[in-house]
Amino acid sequence: MRKLIFLLTFFVAISFYSCEKEKLQVDLNPNEDLSFSGTFETINSENLSGTVNLNISNGYYECLTNLPFGRGAGKIEVNETKINFIDTLFFAIPAIYGPSYVLDGEHFYTFDGENLRIWREKNVGSVEYDLEIERKN
Repeated sequence: MRKLIFLLTFFVAISFYSCEKEKLQVDLNPNEDLSFSGTFETINSENLSGTVNLNISNGYYECLTNLPFGRGAGKIEVNETKINFIDTLFFAIPAIYGPSYVLDGEHFYTFDGENLRIWREKNVGSVEYDLEIERKN
């Protein structure tokens, strides 16, 4: 009887440990008041990185990077795994300083309720943003 209980317990334990943990995916609600901060990094291109802040509220966003003219703002649209930043700010000067890597255009994203990862392929590589939600006290 003890062997039977042991074997049964053993098989139950194996079945739980063999289950693959799925990553939690939460839909990002662009109408909520959310603030994120983190970093961005270019991959297979300029090898550039920096800091980024993203604020979302009522279907609009504001994005700031630590690069010159690193400011964008406009409408935000979210659809399943894609997020579209429609930047309404336009600076002609960044052509002199290079890209500011402000969020603009269509990107892919994952969000687990705490961490927001945004990425997109560019002409010569990709850019990836790793952001963490900022809790209000």
